[in-house]
Order: sequence, then structure tokens, then C-alpha cells
Amino acid sequence: MQAIATELSELEAKAGLYSLLAQAFNYPDKDLVNALRGGEFLNALAQWAEALGHPSLLKTITACHKEYAGKQPGGKADLLLDMERDYTRMFFASKPRLAYLFESVYREGKLLQESTFQIARLYADAGLKLTEDFRLPPDHIAVELEFLSFLVFKEIEGTKKGKSKQADYARELQAQVIDEHLGAFAASIGERVMEHARTNFYRTVALILKHCFSEAAR
Repeated sequence: MQAIATELSELEAKAGLYSLLAQAFNYPDKDLVNALRGGEFLNALAQWAEALGHPSLLKTITACHKEYAGKQPGGKADLLLDMERDYTRMFFASKPRLAYLFESVYREGKLLQESTFQIARLYADAGLKLTEDFRLPPDHIAVELEFLSFLVFKEIEGTKKGKSKQADYARELQAQVIDEHLGAFAASIGERVMEHARTNFYRTVALILKHCFSEAAR
């Protein structure tokens, strides 16, 4: 029983971390800024890093927390503007792009290529359907990270309910997403953003992203 409890705790931490990273690599908004200034985002990030046995990341996360949690001199509007500028510069305005948010651009050089449809098929295999009003292509880094978080939660659900086939299938899809799609892609984004980000927030989440996926990229 203790082994199962430990396994579930680690899975919950992993699912939470993937979801936080998805939020970090979506376009910055007021909710993210509020979570940064209130300390909730970085506190959660530190908890997940500690639970997954990554103490080396805690120093960086703590320094980032001290910079943002309630102490940004220019207020929320200025912080949001700084993050928007940094995000736009790296992912949209730079020529050539400093980093790619879309797997198809990273792998094939332009949007909506075979890798886009491959990851979309995996969403369908997992029982997910993207609605017509969904704003992002299925191969956006934030969407793929949220999908990975969803699969970990499905593994947790299967384990808790004794549904071994569900848990096994969720693990199988996780491995496929990382091996065939997210591993090298995410590690590349982490490395590029660490190099080019001007804000400490993006440098910090990029470090964590690279740490999580660099091994899978080898």
C-alpha cells in the first residue's frame, strides 16, 4: 500500500508540473500575473520540483519567487507588459524565430504538417476532441503539455480504481507523446528560451522544461 501511495504522490506531482508548464508557455495573461504576484504559481512549482526529487531547481525557483511575489515595483500592468513583450519577441517577432512554440515548425519548418496531425490523432485515441472554437493548433507546446498532464491523471484514475488496462494505456500514450513528439521539442524550447529570455520568469520555467525533457531528447 505504501508503494502505491508513493507512486500516486509522484504521479500527482508530475501531472501538476506539466500543467504549470503549460500555463507558463501559453500567452501571458492577468491570471498568470496574479498567480506570480500572489506567490501561488512559484510556490506550486517549488512543491512539484521537491516532490519529484529535483532539489537543484529549488534555488532558482526561490530566487524567482523573491523577484515577483508582491514586490514588482511597477505593478501588475507593467509586469504583464514585460512578459508580453518578452514572449512576443521570442516566439513571434524575432526573425528568425528565437524559439518555436509549434512542433510542426520545429520539426518540419512550417505550421500544420504531419506532426500536427499525428499528435491530434493521439488526442482522439485518448478520447479528447478539440472543439471548433479551440484557439491553438494541437501541436502548440502548451497544448501538448496539458495533454501529457491529462494522461498522467488518467493513469492515476486507473490506478486508484484498479483499472490496470486504463493505467497501462495512459502510460503507453505518455511514452509515445514524449518519445515521438514532446521530448526533443520541449528540450529545444527550454534551451533556446534559457538563452534568449530577458525576464527571470521565462528563464526559470525554461530551465525546468529543459530539465524535465532533456533526458528524453537524447
